[in-house]
Amino acid sequence: MTRYLAGLITATAALAAGVWLMLAPYGLDYPSGGTAVQVDMWTGAGVCVIALATVVVWARAWRGQLRADGLLPERPAEEPAAAAEPEQPPAPAPVAAPTTEDLHSLLKPLVAALAADQLERTGNRHNEEDW
Repeated sequence: MTRYLAGLITATAALAAGVWLMLAPYGLDYPSGGTAVQVDMWTGAGVCVIALATVVVWARAWRGQLRADGLLPERPAEEPAAAAEPEQPPAPAPVAAPTTEDLHSLLKPLVAALAADQLERTGNRHNEEDW
């Protein structure tokens, strides 16, 4: 979340800098009709446009992340026009979650093999110690 907030703050600071560039000729009393006024106005306008677009992109990205995390509710889907879209086949039935018995049947051979391997290793070790 911090990166979205940092992006929004940075883009807002850039927007403020663009506004300052546009207002500087009037606030600092530039000589009228000079090229400095033109340069500051056009540069400020360009910075404002880019910064505003950046603020929008960061805000949308943050909102999308909040929706993905479940902190914001999903948008309601728009009702499609009945005549415009052809009928779609029904969605497949959801797959049933595995049960405990399924898990036991999958793990029994593994546990048996591990137990046999452990007995074999400990049995060999005891035989070697007898020598």
